[in-house]
Amino acid sequence: MSIDWLAFLLVFAVAIFAACVIVLCFATAIRLLALPPHGAPDLGSARDEEMDAVERGTRPASATVGAVALFVVSALGVLYGVYLIVPFLHP
Repeated sequence: MSIDWLAFLLVFAVAIFAACVIVLCFATAIRLLALPPHGAPDLGSARDEEMDAVERGTRPASATVGAVALFVVSALGVLYGVYLIVPFLHP
């Protein structure tokens, strides 16, 4: 019995690529949720809790929708990976 190295490298490359895409989607969603509200002043120095103003506006709605969509894409990618790994889930 011999190892098909080309298939092994293909599976390895696809797994690395998929992991990078999932992490990138998740990180981008977190970044979108951290967008400041419209018209917020630039805070060049380090912030502490006293500088947070919760009465100001909210983040843009498009950023929130984009973040939720990217979280869903990340979750679907993880669930598909689990589906591919667990043999019990295959009919």
